[in-house]
Order: sequence, then structure tokens, then C-alpha cells
Amino acid sequence: MIECVYQNETNKMVIIKCIGQFNFYLEKVVMPKELFWFEAPKEARLELWKMSPQGQMLDIRGDASDYSVEKIMTTETAYAS
Repeated sequence: MIECVYQNETNKMVIIKCIGQFNFYLEKVVMPKELFWFEAPKEARLELWKMSPQGQMLDIRGDASDYSVEKIMTTETAYAS
């Protein structure tokens, strides 16, 4: 399991769906400007759904590892150098 973080920088709520091996499933509504910390299997897939007038709309599909705290900290340190 890896520690991940997502910050909803939009002005609309976002639904996070994280799907991994061995029946791992996490779903959370993240409100505007809210920060959400979670743990997920390293190989898990992450989907970010936004609300539209027609209902939920898939906005981003990626890997949970893209949102890992370790990766974010490494990226921020590289920019600071």
C-alpha cells in the first residue's frame, strides 16, 4: 500500500474511484478545495469523475502511484533545487 493525496482544486465536487487487486475499492466525494489522503495498492487505478448537467463524467484516469505522497514530495524538491 502507498500513501496518496488528491487536492480538488476545482469549484465543483469530484468523485474519486480507486480500483485495485484483491477486490480493493475506494470511492469518495471530494468537495471543492478539499484535500483527501488515502492508501491504495501500488498498482491500483484511479478515476476522477466530475459532475456535469448530464450526470457524472469521467475526467481523468490514471495510476494511484501518480498521486503518491512520495512522488509529490520528490517533484516539489526537484523544483526547489
